[in-house]
Amino acid sequence: MPNLFTLALTALPLSRLALADQSPYTGSDFQAKTYGLYPTQSYESSSLEVPVFQVNKAAGDNVDSADRVFISPRGTAVDQIAPMIFNSDDLSLVWSDPSYKTTFGVRVQEFNNSDYITFWRGTVKGAGYGSGSFIMLDHNYNVAYNLTTKNLTVGGDIHETELTDDGTALMTAYEPIQYDLTAYDIENGWLADSLFEEVDIATNDLIFSWRASEHIALNASYADPGATGISQDSPYDFFHINSIEKDDSGNYLVSARHTHSIYYINGTNGDIIWSLGGKNNDFEDKSDGQATNFAWQHDARWRNTNLTEMTLFDNGAADWVKTENETRGLWLSLDYDDMSVTLKQDYISPEGILSVSQGSVQALSNGNVFMGYGSNGAFIEYTNEGEAIWDVQFGIIGNSSVQSYRAYKQNWQGFPGWNPSIAATGNGTDNTTVYVSWNGATEIKQWAILASNSSSSLATADDLWKNVTKTGFETNVTVGTDARYIRAAALNADGEVLGATDIVNVNDGSISTADAKVDIGTGDANTTVTSSASDSDSASGSSGNDTTSKSDKDSAAGFTNASSSLALGVAMVVLFTFGL
Repeated sequence: MPNLFTLALTALPLSRLALADQSPYTGSDFQAKTYGLYPTQSYESSSLEVPVFQVNKAAGDNVDSADRVFISPRGTAVDQIAPMIFNSDDLSLVWSDPSYKTTFGVRVQEFNNSDYITFWRGTVKGAGYGSGSFIMLDHNYNVAYNLTTKNLTVGGDIHETELTDDGTALMTAYEPIQYDLTAYDIENGWLADSLFEEVDIATNDLIFSWRASEHIALNASYADPGATGISQDSPYDFFHINSIEKDDSGNYLVSARHTHSIYYINGTNGDIIWSLGGKNNDFEDKSDGQATNFAWQHDARWRNTNLTEMTLFDNGAADWVKTENETRGLWLSLDYDDMSVTLKQDYISPEGILSVSQGSVQALSNGNVFMGYGSNGAFIEYTNEGEAIWDVQFGIIGNSSVQSYRAYKQNWQGFPGWNPSIAATGNGTDNTTVYVSWNGATEIKQWAILASNSSSSLATADDLWKNVTKTGFETNVTVGTDARYIRAAALNADGEVLGATDIVNVNDGSISTADAKVDIGTGDANTTVTSSASDSDSASGSSGNDTTSKSDKDSAAGFTNASSSLALGVAMVVLFTFGL
């Protein structure tokens, strides 16, 4: 500990650490809109704004062990739209980047034995589809790949960006084409043709494409043209593709919302091998209609490799019609010998949620099921038998002002190419508090707090005040009047330095660049890093990297937080209080 603190802290009866992270709500006030349509929290060391969750049922021991939750909140009540990752144990923020703005389907997918954060970003059309590109971020949050459609007049659509084991990406698209709609008394008709393309990730070359208009009759649709179909700007969306999956045989499983059907498509010629549900259903329903009566569905996925089980999100409603009273997750069993289908299990929320659009069903590694409720800001984890064991909201049920197209529960490790952030409030008074965090960093276990009354670069063990345990997103340490300059270094489980902040002047809150490497003699490897903003910027190459401007740094980064356990000193008692 620096000499400064050896003497000065004896005069301090109490030093405390309080988390900025707000605990999730648990009562009925959230759904009653007591806190508004979208309760949020913000931070001192970041300009990020993220939801405060409502936990209707806390996670027990039987939840899956995946450590992160992925959502992309958007809607009329959401001011800061961004892809977001949260810790599944306490729902604290891990990463957010509002520079991407509107995104869909954020999750982790594997390519060439490496994990990537993947999502769609672009422009959403009013009719429920979009045009944009498919982003793949590496573990440093750099853009590794940016994919889009080939030989089309539109970009990739919001609904699907699925990576395959063949090193390719599947992308949906909605392309307006002129089409004969005279059967609907429309002259010079226009169709929003649903299609998908398979693109090589490394080369962006087109591998395969498929169009609904070439294989599916218009009368298979449950959605009439209405006022659409009359122009290129308002085409008729008869099919509405919303999920694709490729199997080991090279064939494709496709969900079409407007035909209430799941199609199994030949990967060579595009022919329909079979249809499940809808007007042209090929399967006998052995569950009294409960296995094939799904409607306006999303996210059809194989649940096993021999293609005899699948899951899907049965919305049971659209914006203009309701066919069921509540949305279901379905687990279906297919028998190809007698072409029959059986409902093995359904998943229905305790709140009776009815989602008129969007939604996802994810089979977890321990057999549980994780559902995102699309037009309702909620996600729920169920046991294999259909019991809700973790029930969380981030919007008001029945109010579409907060949505997330899908939600996922997965593992992720992030190592940002930008630096941690630091800020201070209190202007050198007894209440002066320092805040530290690191947007996207998942491996921080402790923060080393460095302090001095001189404007040194704060980089050695002589400057070390103490280590505090990291919890939540933002760590707040009350330092009072005992030091003018503070810096923090992030430590992993081995005590190695992962990165360090710039230096904050607690008297006025100003930030100065720290060029010196941090070498504080902790950890087996005693790793050191350079924390200058210029170095981190050149290493990052992606949105979210730090700069020497605090305002720019805050808007681009966001950050993690730390807390400390109870500590007892000889000449003083240093108490750290923390919460979620």
